[in-house]
Amino acid sequence: MTIRPNAGMKRLGLAALAFGLFGCPGGAGGPGALVVVDGSSSLYALSEAVAEEFTDEFPQYRVAVRFSGSGGGLRRFCDGEIDIAAASRTMTSAEAARCRETGRDYVAIPVARDGIVIVTHPANTAVSCLSLAELRQLWRPGSEVTTWRDLRPALPAERIRLFGPGTASGTYDYFTTVVMGRPGASRADHYQTEDDHLIARGVAGNRWALGYFGSAGYAPSRDRLRVLAIDTGFGCVGPTPTALGDGSYSPLTRDLYIYVGRKSVLQDHVYNFALHYVSASERLASEIGYASLPAAEYARSRMLLAGARRGYP
Repeated sequence: MTIRPNAGMKRLGLAALAFGLFGCPGGAGGPGALVVVDGSSSLYALSEAVAEEFTDEFPQYRVAVRFSGSGGGLRRFCDGEIDIAAASRTMTSAEAARCRETGRDYVAIPVARDGIVIVTHPANTAVSCLSLAELRQLWRPGSEVTTWRDLRPALPAERIRLFGPGTASGTYDYFTTVVMGRPGASRADHYQTEDDHLIARGVAGNRWALGYFGSAGYAPSRDRLRVLAIDTGFGCVGPTPTALGDGSYSPLTRDLYIYVGRKSVLQDHVYNFALHYVSASERLASEIGYASLPAAEYARSRMLLAGARRGYP
């Protein structure tokens, strides 16, 4: 079964409809049981592909996939509103404390690796690579960079239109942490959204625009965007699957996770879906726009889920 990179985004309306019809999770996992996944937009394409494949194989189950950002998904997860949270970062100490308060014990399962992709309009041929220092200059709080020439004297004096993830996004947290040195440190005078599709559309609509999101968000729009390489001090490197896998695109490379409640995996539909998510990710990740993890990581994740199912710590 072949999953096209942009198939997940086309099914957004159906996933949201499923959520509205079937509501929040519950039951013992019998026929008609629903698995609810919410969180990272960076993982949405993979989650949707896995959900489609899973329901083809197990038609007695239903899966609803949404994206409210890593922060939004983890908040709903800790409050017991959803079965699985998709996150493009690790859980914060505050989020972990919230889960403890609500008695929501969990396992964190890495499923794929992606990179923060910096994109511009294909007609902008004036720049092909940016340094981390230039990214910091451009995105820092209070930045006075308004034109490309402000960033680099040899570039055109054209206004930079900026597009990026919203503050609930794990990509936003990760990008600001890596580039600025602390999460949330960013200029605010730009278009912000949790929807990668809207970022892509905004950048594609303006020759001098610039934006960033996860590598899988780029895959459906590769024909209308251009990726910039990043120089971290060792030359310009693009977010190719090889560079994501071997770490040469670091530090803009990160692992992506699903968080699964330990009590939830006692329900057959949640356990079967989580297990299928791990196996499907190993096969589908690179096809959709991510990089697969080493096989040993997926084997470890299966053991973690099996242990949680048996009640092991």
